[in-house]
Amino acid sequence: MSELSFHRLSGDAETRVLAVVGEADIDTEPALARALTAALREPPPPRALTVDCSGLSFCGCAGLNQLLRVRHAAVEAGVSFALADLSPQVARLLDLTGARAVFDVLPKLPTAGQAGPAGHIPSPQRAAGPAAAPDAGPTGMGIGAQVALLTAQIERQTSAGQWALSDADTALARATATRLGAFVGAAAVQEALPGIERLEYLREALAVLAVGTAHTHGQLAWFLGRAAAALSPVLHWRALTADREHALGTIVPTLEEFTDAENAVRRLNIVLAGTTVHGPATEAAPGRLQAASRDL
Repeated sequence: MSELSFHRLSGDAETRVLAVVGEADIDTEPALARALTAALREPPPPRALTVDCSGLSFCGCAGLNQLLRVRHAAVEAGVSFALADLSPQVARLLDLTGARAVFDVLPKLPTAGQAGPAGHIPSPQRAAGPAAAPDAGPTGMGIGAQVALLTAQIERQTSAGQWALSDADTALARATATRLGAFVGAAAVQEALPGIERLEYLREALAVLAVGTAHTHGQLAWFLGRAAAALSPVLHWRALTADREHALGTIVPTLEEFTDAENAVRRLNIVLAGTTVHGPATEAAPGRLQAASRDL
């Protein structure tokens, strides 16, 4: 069984530093989620939250998903979020997945003697200009994590004013959101369906993204194409049992994988439903996200 521990480091009066030590994988994901949420939410609220990754010997997709989640929550709360002192394995993971461009990364935290009430946390390093997204999701990363990574990158680009959509593209994005919502609705509704219907609707959602990509060019086509690529594993799923000869390389997804894919479609729905000429809705526009959520 993997082990993960946490402890707070002293920073300046407005910076909260959480050191994570051990392995962040599917076994320790719940503990990581609780620790990150507590570090962000416990009063008094910090103006900045930094996760010290120097003791993180392993971080898998489950751990990365939690870091993406708390970054999302921090942005919505107006809290600066950064990763610091990356272990070699975490650095490789961020480079492999393209997530280094999404997170603010501090090269080093102050030593215990330097930190304190008057301690100083160095400014995060940012890539010069918008970072290009990886061409495809990394092997082993779930659909939900890929979509979270994609939407976080979109947030960086729109915050930098790098999106400009025509009225036609804005209308297409919103129409795509409506079609996605028609196939993947509320969780309680989807989860009550038999597996064969859940799979059918996920494939319909993938088709919606593909059709949308075919009807536009430029930035919106790139976004829809990346979203479709993230969802493409559903093409290799099956809902019925079959022997190896007749399975043709397909697999039966778990209930958790169904839910993860459906949540990814819901996230895309919200982002596309809030699209304006300045780009898709993002974590940087919580009002637009909340309004879109009410319409689902």
